[in-house]
Amino acid sequence: MKIALIEPKPFFNSYYFWRKLPLLGNLIIGSILKENGHEVKVFKENIIPAYNEKNDELHPYLKEADIVGFSTITHTAKRAYQIADAVKRQFPSKKVIFGGSHVSALPEEALLHGDQVVVGEAENVINDIIDGNITESIVRDTRNVDINDIPILDLSMMEGFKFRNGKINMKVAPIMASRGCPYDCKFCSVTRMFGRRYKVKDSDLVMEEVLKRYNEGFRKAFFYDDNFAAIPSKTKVFLEKLVRANLDFTWSSQFRIEVAKDKEMLDLLKRAKCTTLFIGVESINPKALEDFNKNESVEDVKTGIKTLLDYGFYVHSMFIMGADSDTEETIEETIKFSKQSKTSTAQYSILFPIPGTRLYDELIKKDRIFVKDWNYYDGSHILFLPKKITPIKLQKKFFHAYKYFYRNNIVYWVVSRLGFFLWKLHNRKYMKYIRYFSKQLFKKGYTKKKSLSLDLGNLQVNELKVKLLS
Repeated sequence: MKIALIEPKPFFNSYYFWRKLPLLGNLIIGSILKENGHEVKVFKENIIPAYNEKNDELHPYLKEADIVGFSTITHTAKRAYQIADAVKRQFPSKKVIFGGSHVSALPEEALLHGDQVVVGEAENVINDIIDGNITESIVRDTRNVDINDIPILDLSMMEGFKFRNGKINMKVAPIMASRGCPYDCKFCSVTRMFGRRYKVKDSDLVMEEVLKRYNEGFRKAFFYDDNFAAIPSKTKVFLEKLVRANLDFTWSSQFRIEVAKDKEMLDLLKRAKCTTLFIGVESINPKALEDFNKNESVEDVKTGIKTLLDYGFYVHSMFIMGADSDTEETIEETIKFSKQSKTSTAQYSILFPIPGTRLYDELIKKDRIFVKDWNYYDGSHILFLPKKITPIKLQKKFFHAYKYFYRNNIVYWVVSRLGFFLWKLHNRKYMKYIRYFSKQLFKKGYTKKKSLSLDLGNLQVNELKVKLLS
């Protein structure tokens, strides 16, 4: 069979530095299907569009494909549905399948646009789905996926990249050494998607993939692990092998700040040529860390970043603003800390409720979400009514954070200003909506503890609610 797997483009790419890095889901599923004899092409729409909505034209391969699959996260869901609707309208007999974190949380929504939805991990069921042995519209596999069975990613499936002598012109190799996270942060979809079982791939298999990428010409990699060093003993086994290989090969991944307490780990990371640690700092408001269920202290954050920088690592700190305990003052303290900490780079997000997370469930239950358009669920928009800061002020704090942190670096300053110009260009309707919403809050005296239900599309108040938010 001919199969097209699509990673839809977002309404606006808030984190443009990830533009060319593909999600792993389609590459993993595609590699499994290709091993089973199917022809597979993977489309990352930031690189090559699968559908032109202006002239209702699908990419030629989608017209040939027997099956079209989508890997969705929340802020790309509407685009996935748009393409799926076009496929079903033009080719009603084609099978459309959805997977990913968003549709795993809301499978019935996805079924309005396709034929089947895979909830959670798909590796054990995808061949049977494609071969027609599994026909249920919602597929839930309760078996544990052994990530050692996942084949080395076949990058030749990627459309839109140039190939020369069998090598792809992708600068950073995508690699996975583990899956999941043993922690359970309230805002994170990882545990809902994969459970709290943390799976570590056999170090020899990971090294095999590293060597393959190295022989293909890659000299940089990003390990997609949500928490690279969650089981230090196993991580160290792999790092020792990477050190012994002595490759001209640098890499980065995501870590919790607690990695800074393990000096042996830091020495190994340095010797294994890890250059950048992506750290989910989130906040230096201790109550916000409790709100998020981070299981770390402000002191852990402060000493941890200093330790990592002293070791010579490049540290990319990621912050979230908008916890229930956050005020203008605590957010400003976090922003100032991000600069004072001398972290190499910083990334800021407004807290946003991803379907399937405990945060989403709580906010839905308390009727605090006032933006229901999935396009805006990307961390750069305020979507729910905060407790101790107005929506428009929180939105402005987000802008201020980037301007404050990157004000002394001319390159980053220019890039951030260009980014905000494009953001505002794409979000004129949204900003009009937020200003209108904030004015209504002010007029009605609901500046902190009242909720409005608004329709973003029509910019009208549908219902004024007077229920107090606890």
